[in-house]
Amino acid sequence: MSTEKVNIQDNFLNELRKQEKQASILLSNGKEICGLIKGFDQFTVRVELKDTELLVYKSAIAIIAIAESAPPNDEETGESSD
Repeated sequence: MSTEKVNIQDNFLNELRKQEKQASILLSNGKEICGLIKGFDQFTVRVELKDTELLVYKSAIAIIAIAESAPPNDEETGESSD
């Protein structure tokens, strides 16, 4: 039997990083950050926004989720709802 520990947190963050999926990060103060996970370590997560990078302490994070893209509205697709 293997004595290697499975770290669910690291696996999740690493998949988001490798797949370059947008992450939605809800902080414990209620603010939300949406960006790409560029790296992480035991205590921090590096998040890339449009024009900047943030280093966020994991202790300040409440939730990390894969950001879902919003469905296109009628104006974007050119369809009408008549």
